[in-house]
Amino acid sequence: WLFLRHNPASNVNYGWARGDEVRRSFVLTLWNSYAFFVTYANIDGWRPDGKVEGTASRVEENELDRWLISELHQLIADVTAGLDAYDTMTPARRIEAFVEELSNWYVRRSRRRFWKSEDDADKRSAYETLHQCLVTLAKLLAPFMPFLAEALYQNLVRSWDGSASLTTGEKEPPSVHLCDWPQADSSLVDQALSDEVRLAMRLASLGRSARSKAGIKVRQPLPRVYVKVPIREEDALRRLEAQLLDELNVRELVPIHDESDYLRYEVRPNLPALGPKYGAAVAQIRESLAAQDPAAVATAIARGQGVEAGGHRLEPDEVLVSTVEREGFASAQEGGYVVVVDTEVPPELRDEGLARELVHRIQNLRREAGYDISDRITTYWQGDDDLRRVLEAHADYVQGETLSLSLVEGDPPPEAHRSEQTVDGHQVVLAVVRA
Repeated sequence: WLFLRHNPASNVNYGWARGDEVRRSFVLTLWNSYAFFVTYANIDGWRPDGKVEGTASRVEENELDRWLISELHQLIADVTAGLDAYDTMTPARRIEAFVEELSNWYVRRSRRRFWKSEDDADKRSAYETLHQCLVTLAKLLAPFMPFLAEALYQNLVRSWDGSASLTTGEKEPPSVHLCDWPQADSSLVDQALSDEVRLAMRLASLGRSARSKAGIKVRQPLPRVYVKVPIREEDALRRLEAQLLDELNVRELVPIHDESDYLRYEVRPNLPALGPKYGAAVAQIRESLAAQDPAAVATAIARGQGVEAGGHRLEPDEVLVSTVEREGFASAQEGGYVVVVDTEVPPELRDEGLARELVHRIQNLRREAGYDISDRITTYWQGDDDLRRVLEAHADYVQGETLSLSLVEGDPPPEAHRSEQTVDGHQVVLAVVRA
């Protein structure tokens, strides 16, 4: 994979570190998505209906599924075109990008669809979509990584009944290398939907950056997020509201046109770059920049455009832009997109954040204890009055997320997997026992 994804016009730096980088950044990302599917399919006893090449009608009902199928068929077209042109680098990198989005957007945003106990049409649609994508990926990877592709194919296709398709009754090929090459269906490619999802990814990434700047974990709910997008994308922003609220763990999304209520920009010339180029004219450039609207200059620079100052056209790397947030806000911006989060956390949201953090710690204890993902447990805890208040108010949420049959205050039994921790400043004893 390292060699096939590399630009053949340049040298390749080969070594154990580079090989391990490929393993971690691509192979494990793909394998984790595959393992996620296999784990939950086995728990639920899910079986494919044989429609590997097409898409079941249920998929059309879920926007996330439709987006992934659209991306899959665009991927098939791109990989096919690249290989037809004897190019392996472009298809390999396209597959990498698809696998990254599959793992970090589709699987992550679909987790609750697989977790929920009821077997409804939405859950079956998620299984069908992910199965179809993984099988198609195995076929696309076959010329690149023949053994990994075969391993995926044998378990995803051949292991169900050993041979027969449930729809046609015909036998599936015994090897991925005997399968027909996937065919792209342009009618399933929805470019408008793809653009909207990429906008959601971009804004979610900026929102997480703003949270990180403020030192606030995503598990801590926040009251509001303020978002500025180009006018042409304001309608899309309204349609994406529910996704962004969920992704950023905020209660309210407020579209804005002017971010000056929440932050201000400071712009100054990049003297090391301008000095050798303009000499004495730098003073005039500095004065001209200081007289301009900092927000307008910052927007132009973020979009990769130059600015006029002192009779000279300055390139984006010749102007330095810094952001100063007003008290109670944190922001991130890129290319004219601005996301500002309200960092003032009211008490009720702080309690909810503590409940989410406790769920995270209990889940870690489950893994440390070696419990199966479907095992029910009893959770024991000891802590202060704040912890008691939070666990009483959010007991249903904590139990549902951790598969705890009960939350017991007191000393755990000897066989419990136990840990003393500090959770958001609270001293806590947590323990789990398989029920």
